[in-house]
Amino acid sequence: MNVHRWRKLEGSDPGTLEMIQKIQTLQKRLIAKTEEVVEKDLLIQEKEKLYVELKNILARQPGPEVAEQLSIYQQNLRDKTRQMKAMASELNMYQAQVNEYNYEIERLTRELQEVKRRYYEQKRREHLAGQGTGLDQKGFRITQPANAGRYTGGGFSLGTG
Repeated sequence: MNVHRWRKLEGSDPGTLEMIQKIQTLQKRLIAKTEEVVEKDLLIQEKEKLYVELKNILARQPGPEVAEQLSIYQQNLRDKTRQMKAMASELNMYQAQVNEYNYEIERLTRELQEVKRRYYEQKRREHLAGQGTGLDQKGFRITQPANAGRYTGGGFSLGTG
């Protein structure tokens, strides 16, 4: 058994006022640290939210294979544009050629009409000149018996008899 249990210890005990002041100081520090922790938690949550948003945005961004595919499409577009320009120039050339041919056809048609007109005019003059002499175009005498029947192409007589 301890006989000195109730013995008064020597030393200085801090005063009650000091202890209360120390407790209040520690409580204030604890409250301040708790507030800092809450603020830091809010910042961490905001940063995590921002991180997730940026990660989603990056996931939607095209990768290098898309850029390569885009360059291929651009090259194809340039090639097709060049082909279209070449075909347009060929089309213009052929249209000019068609216009030349149409002009040539019109000129030849007019020339043909003029030659036909002169030919028929000459034939009409020869016919008028040959009508009075009884000669055909080659100079042979045209004779037709007076009592001879007229026949069609099949040998059938047109007259009665």
